[in-house]
Amino acid sequence: MNPLKKNLVDWKTASLAFVGACAGLQGAGTGSQGAAQKPDIFVIFTDEWSPRDTSWNNPMIKTPHLDAIAQEGMRFNSAYTPSPVCMAARTCLLTGQYPHNTGLWGNSTDYAPMRRQATLFADLKAAGYTTAQIGKLHWTGGSRWQKEFGAESLEAFYRSLSIDHPEDIPSPNAGINDRGAFREFANRSGQLEAYSKDIAWRLKNEPFMPKASALSAAEHNEAFVTQRALDFLEAQPADKPLFLVVSWFGPHPPLDAPEPYASMYDPEKIAPPPNVKFPYLYFNKQITKDYWQRAKANYFGKMTYIDDQVARVVAALKKRGNWDNTLVIFVSDHGEMLGAHGFMGKVHMHEESAGIPMFVRPPKGVKVAAKETNVPVSLLDVYATAVEAAGGTMTTQRVSRSLLPIVTGQDKGEKQRPVFSEIYYKKQLSTMARKGDWKWFVEGGQTHLYNLKDDPYELNNLAGKVAHADKVVELREDYHNFLLRTQINYAEGYKGLSDRMRERDAKKKAQ
Repeated sequence: MNPLKKNLVDWKTASLAFVGACAGLQGAGTGSQGAAQKPDIFVIFTDEWSPRDTSWNNPMIKTPHLDAIAQEGMRFNSAYTPSPVCMAARTCLLTGQYPHNTGLWGNSTDYAPMRRQATLFADLKAAGYTTAQIGKLHWTGGSRWQKEFGAESLEAFYRSLSIDHPEDIPSPNAGINDRGAFREFANRSGQLEAYSKDIAWRLKNEPFMPKASALSAAEHNEAFVTQRALDFLEAQPADKPLFLVVSWFGPHPPLDAPEPYASMYDPEKIAPPPNVKFPYLYFNKQITKDYWQRAKANYFGKMTYIDDQVARVVAALKKRGNWDNTLVIFVSDHGEMLGAHGFMGKVHMHEESAGIPMFVRPPKGVKVAAKETNVPVSLLDVYATAVEAAGGTMTTQRVSRSLLPIVTGQDKGEKQRPVFSEIYYKKQLSTMARKGDWKWFVEGGQTHLYNLKDDPYELNNLAGKVAHADKVVELREDYHNFLLRTQINYAEGYKGLSDRMRERDAKKKAQ
């Protein structure tokens, strides 16, 4: 059987039990409608959040609201991005396909996804959901959406992807002349000009400079995303299920946490992990331990700030009355190196960049098998998870498997199931495979192999060791076989002209 079809069969069979469990939660919501209905689905989408920097891995980090939700679900400790860069990763989730399917291997200033590929929201809408993504979208670059599809506006293009409420809010790094409604929101303080100058200077000179934002916590981009999400929720009827993705910008640089978050963490109390060595060079600047600690403190501050924004949306969902019948998924598009192995940013295949934080909290009354799992999974699996929870049908040829059978214990999970990541960066292809305790990747022309159980910080590259040569071959072949079996075939289902003519004749006779 075609593995892409097998994925559909596996999760679709399990989905009947899950949807049945949700439907059995009579009155699960506290709203007045009372009758059972499909669960709301709330995706907490963050950007550049390292999997190492979560409260469950580092108790110093304060995210009490996310922690409370995670406690009611399952954490995925071996989750990975399909591509460790913003635009490619986000397009992978939108399409349920990898870069070798979409053709988008990195960020681009001249790209728009094909409608026939960008099916996530269409599948949810077909299942009876109102669909929305608010905040960072980052699926397009330049005017390709207009050249290829002739849409009257970017919003019209997004709506053509079956997104009922697309709200693409420019990130802090966007040009100061491209902020739309955010300009009015931020200008209430009279600090918009100072804020814009600060962001422009950081971009040109020092992207990771740790410094408090010129805007207050109530005026920052993150607060604006939250407010737009609250406005959207206020207008939605409680008896129509929602698929809502709220996409905050942080903790992606700039490291501009507003006060009091910018000074919430004491830099001197933040100890560098064993794979961060000083000094190292970035943007022609020597990064010292002191600088790194201040950057990390601001990075943590942005996480706590986002956690407080999540709390505001959760309060609105509870007010809506369906919180107990809501599936919540927390995830990031990719991670952040922040000094690990001498690198800053993403694009690398080390754990800090290719790994992502993830948890899934099902509706109340759905049994959760364990608090955490080490089964390797992908950001792409959010697609099938949402469609399963909705009782929908996933478009064929999607490279996605639902996480819900793992959450509920119906599937114990295949610890030896490989998961993959890929990116084209600086004219070189980087590829990764993770299976069990082992991780293989090729980056910058160099092969890497690590046993993450024995070497979680990837300090001892085993790729050149004779004793591990077979493991290198095994994981490399896993990736090559993965490429072969996940090619997209737009000719699938084709019937020859003679067959089609006979079918038409048969239909006419039957009428």
